[in-house]
Amino acid sequence: MSGRRTSNRLKTLRSSSVKSKEKSPAKSTPYSRPGRKCASKDSKGKAKKKSTDTKQKKTSNSTERKPPSKKSRDQSPIQPLVAPARSELVEVIENTPGCRSGSKIMLDILVMTLEGSTVILTSDTKNKSVNALYRERGEERTSTLPMKEFATNFTEIEENLVAAGVWCQFKIVFFKVFPDLDLQRTIDTKMRYSSIAFLSPGTLVGGHVMGSGGVDVLDMSGNILRTFDGRHYSGPYSVCTYNGNCIVGDAKNLAIMCFNDRGDLLFTFKPRANKKFVGFLTVTSHGGYIYASDREGQRVVQLTSDGKYVRDVLTREDGIKEPQGICITDDNLLYVSVLNSYIRVYRIG
Repeated sequence: MSGRRTSNRLKTLRSSSVKSKEKSPAKSTPYSRPGRKCASKDSKGKAKKKSTDTKQKKTSNSTERKPPSKKSRDQSPIQPLVAPARSELVEVIENTPGCRSGSKIMLDILVMTLEGSTVILTSDTKNKSVNALYRERGEERTSTLPMKEFATNFTEIEENLVAAGVWCQFKIVFFKVFPDLDLQRTIDTKMRYSSIAFLSPGTLVGGHVMGSGGVDVLDMSGNILRTFDGRHYSGPYSVCTYNGNCIVGDAKNLAIMCFNDRGDLLFTFKPRANKKFVGFLTVTSHGGYIYASDREGQRVVQLTSDGKYVRDVLTREDGIKEPQGICITDDNLLYVSVLNSYIRVYRIG
């Protein structure tokens, strides 16, 4: 009796487990991908292949890049309208009461922006004065600072304060530029500097061509702090500074040299063959480059900050004859004072 009950109970349990297995879905395994559709099969049981246009797929889903041809690699990048070797003449500033030009010796030019005005400083050799031409909102006005001799060059000491060497005199003058020219003080020096430049707060660097010539570091009272080794130069006619270094335009060696503030020679640039410098070199720096006007060579040259030749910015073909003072503004305008003539303004690339 008990044996029958047990067998009947086992049958019932087995049948219920079979039914529950049929009703419950299969458990997903870690390797199963729910929602993945299988390929449809044809009547013979073979999976149908999707018809894909490979060419169309590449065009729609990806950008096909072809390797550049030799011709495209060698092709120069797109150049601006003004070619690198050419510069665009923007303006010619004739001799005016506030902006006179013309000298057989160095004539410097300095362009500043103060209180929204563009100020053009020039040296009047005939009337022995510093002249300023102010331009603001389409209007012009002038200011004059009389001197015993004309200024050889200008260097900006700080905002609204400029220093200048005085030709044939052992002096350096300091004057304010805005709103009018105003002499601040005059210091005596031991040398007649043909060019000076701001080196660091409290110091100037000056070049002179007296005797064998020299390059001195001065304090703001005119005292010589140190002199660079004279074996490296012969006629340091013009000086400027860049990143704490001193750039020298040597009128006798016909070369451009760079010294650190201790006087160690960093590089010398002396072009050869038909690129040789011919005469007096006036140097300036701007935007990471060094520029030099070769007066007798009738050109303005551009170098990298480490003394590598870049290009001739201006030549005779640009209408330049004996360029002297040069100044470059932040909007890439190159102001050039031309011997015995006028000031030409170029836009350089």
